[in-house]
Order: sequence, then structure tokens, then C-alpha cells
Amino acid sequence: MQTLETKNRLIRITKDSGIPLVGTVFIGVLDRGTNMIQVRATTVCNLLCQFCSTAANSFNIHPYNYEVDLDYLLDWVKATVDFKEENTLINIDSVGEPTAYPYLIELVKKIKELENVSFISMQTNGTLLNKQKINALEKAGLSQLNLSLDTLNKEKWKYLRQGNFDIENITDLARYISETDIKLLLAPVYLPNVNDKDIEDVIQLSKELKSLIGIQKYEIYKYSRKLKEAKAQNWYKFYNQLRSWEKKFNISLKIDKSYVKPSKSLPIKFKIGEKLHAEIKMPGWISNQVVAVAKNRCITINNCNKDSGLVKAKIVENKNNIYIADLF
Repeated sequence: MQTLETKNRLIRITKDSGIPLVGTVFIGVLDRGTNMIQVRATTVCNLLCQFCSTAANSFNIHPYNYEVDLDYLLDWVKATVDFKEENTLINIDSVGEPTAYPYLIELVKKIKELENVSFISMQTNGTLLNKQKINALEKAGLSQLNLSLDTLNKEKWKYLRQGNFDIENITDLARYISETDIKLLLAPVYLPNVNDKDIEDVIQLSKELKSLIGIQKYEIYKYSRKLKEAKAQNWYKFYNQLRSWEKKFNISLKIDKSYVKPSKSLPIKFKIGEKLHAEIKMPGWISNQVVAVAKNRCITINNCNKDSGLVKAKIVENKNNIYIADLF
């Protein structure tokens, strides 16, 4: 790990690091077999949301954050787009907050210049945006901004997001975005028993702004941050609630995803059960994991605390070119 630049528990990944940008879920390029590629430039987040599905900023779970060098990331994005050989959509998202990436404007601009890229979207909590950044993103070529907005209530927003930001500023920015060439999508997380009425307020705002809206289901995972007041529900109940709101507000809450289509995937390099030798390159995103490299892919290895060297591992997951292995 001598080639890594680490400062304040932030690992910067460069070309010299020898770390491929395909293979992990938390950083780099994700290809899930469609014409949409996810681009993850950083894991850094500025909030401590109580319902975060990735538990961003829980340093007992995620000891390190990661940030990818701009030019190195662009090399991998271009290579993946070229491999697709067709019209490609790019979604800049993160297990943290995409706008925390210091080279975001340049990233959007350079991706927009790639041949066969026609659409660039981005997720954000909105707290690091301002009118100048929005103007710069518009000029750089951002097509759509998906704004996480779970409530319009000032105190409830601070409680849910654990941040000292003014929700009125974020809603003002939503209004500003709706007047630009960037398409706005409001993307609240529905937390049953917590923000039921608040979701209705967000629906009303979307109608006022003539924006898209995509209500997200509250999901609980092994490492997610759990909001005890929120009642988890199955997909049947979730869609029932959407239908109820559709009827009440005379609005469609079903996002059109017809533009996302199956596409050839990057080749899978390892089979389930395959045993291999891999070289440890950096600490993993989750405690007691490391990231190792073989065949120009990253492999997350469980229950390993070695700092360097070769390890023997057996692949236990390989879906979407995301590789997880156990020691053997």
C-alpha cells in the first residue's frame, strides 16, 4: 500500500496505485448490464442521515473514505463506454455525497465530451450546491439532477439528516434548478410513520415546479443506519401507498425507465467458487476487509487484516463484476 496517498483517513486512488476501477461497489465504474453506467468518484459525505442505507460517516463500520483521481476515473469511464459501443447513459452517484468530489464540474464536462454519451444524471442531498455550482453543472452538460428531499419541514429535516442546513435554501435551489436546462427529479425516501405527510408536501412541490418525482422505498441492509421510528414495509404495501397518492394528487409516481435498456456487460473475470491469488492493495470500505487485485479487477476479501502481499482467496460473489471473496 506504499503507493497510496492517505490523509485524514482519505485514500486517494491514482493510476500509480495499481488499483482497477471495476470490482468494488463503493468506488469506480459499475456496469449492471444496461446502457446506464454508474460512476462513483468519492465515498465522502457531509451528513449523518439516520436512515442512510450505506451508513456513510459511521467510521466504526467504514474506517476509510476514498477519492479517485479525475483523469484516472475518466480513463475507466471512457473504456467502459467504448466497450458498450452504443448510446450510453451516465449516472454519477455515491455511497456518500457526489457533490463532495472536488473535481465534479470537470468530471461532468469531460464525460459529456465522450463519444456515445448522451445523458448524465447525478444524485445529491443538495447541501453543497449553490446557484454558481448549478450554473457550472448546467454549462458542463449535466442532464438531470436527482435531489434527495424527504421533508420540507426545517426541524424534521435537521433531525432526519443530522445536518445544520436550512431546508428553505435547498427548496429555493430546487426552484432555481427547475428554471435551468437541467431536468429536476425530486427523490424523497418514504419513511413510513415518520414522513408520510411530508411526502405529500414534496409531491405538491413537484407539481408546482413541474419536476419529475421518484419516491424511494426505505430499505434496511446489514450495514445500514436504521431509524427506529420508521416501519419497514414490503414492496406490495409500498406500491399500494404510491397508488393512493397518485389518486389523491392526480399524478403519476411511476418513473419511466424505458430509456434504460439491457446492454452487453463487461466480461466476468472470476467464477463463483474460483480460487486465486490476489495482491492486497488497500484497506476495504468495511472493517476487517481488504481490497486486492487480480486480472485487472478489484476483489474485496472478507475477514482479512493483512497490510500487503499475496493472499489466497475464493470468490463468493461476482454479480455485476463486483467481486467478494473469502480467505482459504
